[in-house]
Amino acid sequence: MNGTCEVLDAGNPVILTAPNAPSITNVVSSDPTNCGLINGSITITATGSGTLEYSVDGGTNYQLGNIFNSLAGGTYQIRVRNQAGSSCEVSNPDITLVAPVAPSISTVVSTNPTDCGNTDGTITITASGNGSLEYSIDAGTTWQPSNIFSGLVGGTYEIRTRNINGTCIVLAADEIL
Repeated sequence: MNGTCEVLDAGNPVILTAPNAPSITNVVSSDPTNCGLINGSITITATGSGTLEYSVDGGTNYQLGNIFNSLAGGTYQIRVRNQAGSSCEVSNPDITLVAPVAPSISTVVSTNPTDCGNTDGTITITASGNGSLEYSIDAGTTWQPSNIFSGLVGGTYEIRTRNINGTCIVLAADEIL
């Protein structure tokens, strides 16, 4: 009891190891493909100790899988942690998924053919949107970059406009010449 008989434990030294923080190595995303669709995705690739959990909402909700499907356009805060309740959490720069924006048709102006059998009717579609638009007067069977249609005969025309990449088709009331 005087401290002269010191005995070392056979397990010395005792080494305590803390888990390494995970590391996000890659994030791949795809935007929603059309207006109103919620089909964007984010895939997070990470390494770390033990079971990893993934989040795209800033760490409010985690899941074991690294793939997030059925996402709308918006900004997502990427987080990865080692295990439930772990404080070993890492973040990635936010990922923004961009959903296509639908064009808007403001007016459709038409002029009737001047006489029976004449092909001098016109339709002019005024629309706005993000980027270039395409226009159709045959229910979307054919499209053109010009908003002016000329050389038309009397009849019913089904007006459409869409983004140049084919997304977000918007209909207008049928035009009768």
